[in-house]
Parts: sequence; C-alpha cells; structure tokens
Amino acid sequence: MKILTQRMEENRTDSHTIERYEATGGYTALRKGLLDIGAEAIAAEVKASNIRGRGGANFPAGVKWGFLAPAKPAYLVINGDESEPGTFKDRQLLERDPHQLVEGVILTAFALGINHAFIYIRGEYPKPARRLQHAVDGAYAKGYVGTDILGTGFDLDITVHLGGGAYICGEESALLNSLEGRRGEPRLKPPFPAVAGLYAKPTIVINVETMSNVAWIVNSGGVAYASFGPVPAGGTRLLSLAGLSERPGNYEIVMGMSWRVVR
Repeated sequence: MKILTQRMEENRTDSHTIERYEATGGYTALRKGLLDIGAEAIAAEVKASNIRGRGGANFPAGVKWGFLAPAKPAYLVINGDESEPGTFKDRQLLERDPHQLVEGVILTAFALGINHAFIYIRGEYPKPARRLQHAVDGAYAKGYVGTDILGTGFDLDITVHLGGGAYICGEESALLNSLEGRRGEPRLKPPFPAVAGLYAKPTIVINVETMSNVAWIVNSGGVAYASFGPVPAGGTRLLSLAGLSERPGNYEIVMGMSWRVVR
C-alpha cells in the first residue's frame, strides 16, 4: 500500500506542482476536513490512526496533539531539519510531493485552532526549500492558505524557514531557539513546547513525514490507516537505505515489516 509515494512512483516530473496534486486527489481532504467533518473529527481520526512520530521519537501523534495548552496564540512547527547521516526521506517528500505536506499542515492547524505554522528545513536543502515555498505560494493563490480558507472563517499563514545548517537543530527545542533567531541549543525541560514553545507560546512540533500522512488519514479514516501494520503503531513509513547497498534509496514499508521481505 503506497500512501506517501504513490504520485512519485508514477515517475511524473511535475509531481511537485499544485496542478498534478489536485489532478490526483490533492486538497480533497482539506475540503472534507474544513467543510464536512470539522476540527474535532480530524483530531479523532489522527488519534484512531495510531500514527507515531516519524522523526525518531515514535510518540503517538494524536496524543501529542492533545497536549497543546489552550493559551493563544499557539504555533505549529514542522521539523524538516533532516541531518542524520544517510537519511533523505524528508528531502524526497519536500522535493517531489510538497503539497502533501502543505495539506497536512493546514488540516492540523485547523484541528488545533492554530493560525500560524512554520516549516523549518535543513540549511543544506535549498532545492527542497524552493519547492516547498513554491507549493506554499500556490496554496495561497488557490485560497487554501491565507484568510477565510474555503469560506470557513479560518485563517492560516505558513512560513518556510531555512535553517543555518546546525545538526543539533534537529532536536525540537534547539530548532525553536534557531527559529527565534537565537543560538540553536537545547532548552531545559520542563516546560515542554506544548506549554511554552516558540516565543514562549504553546507549540506542537511535528516531523515532515508524520505531517505528510494526515491528508490520507482524513480522506480514508484513521481505522483504515491503522489497519496497515501492527497495533499500536499502524500505517506505512519511509526508510532510507544508503551506503554499501545494491539498491540504495527510499523504501515505503508497512510498519512491522521485516527487511527480509522488502523487494
């Protein structure tokens, strides 16, 4: 089952454009979420999906959403500081299907009542940053981002931020320091970002790959997503294979699958 890589595997050179994304079902989840089911239902579907953070912590994303403190303003920050050696899964998502991420960001922000989202990208990723900025600009032009989205009264701004190239900024609190224009170094916890994060306001920090699953979950349902893979960690995920390998690259596998059966 290809959730994250279906458009990429069609070998289309325009998979990153809004025209191709809409032609292959893009932004239908946005309309469903904002116009039909509402914020609480979006959050419930993500929780039912059993999706866990794809940035390394493996913490249930739906549970993490629930930690957001009620104070306003609140922020959503997407961690695209992919600096682990030999890892390039987020780069592929950013370069070849950025609208999948953008749609997930809008749905998540709507579900959490957030009006400003930041996407922080590794400093050595100029091409992914350009692709993503173009996708965000296209979403603004279509009315998917900005003021009164789809006539719902919901407003959202998305800021793309290119980091300074520091490895430590992959850690969420160091990333927040960097985003504020300060030295990228970890903060003492508590308080945790969900209580006092960006600009000392409640903040949810989520990985690029995790966020790229949200549109599929809203469209197809959390239970359907959870049906792929073992309990309590359903769905698929991307794994990067690099180094001395006959077939290096990114592979989307069902959670719990052994490498022995990957072909």
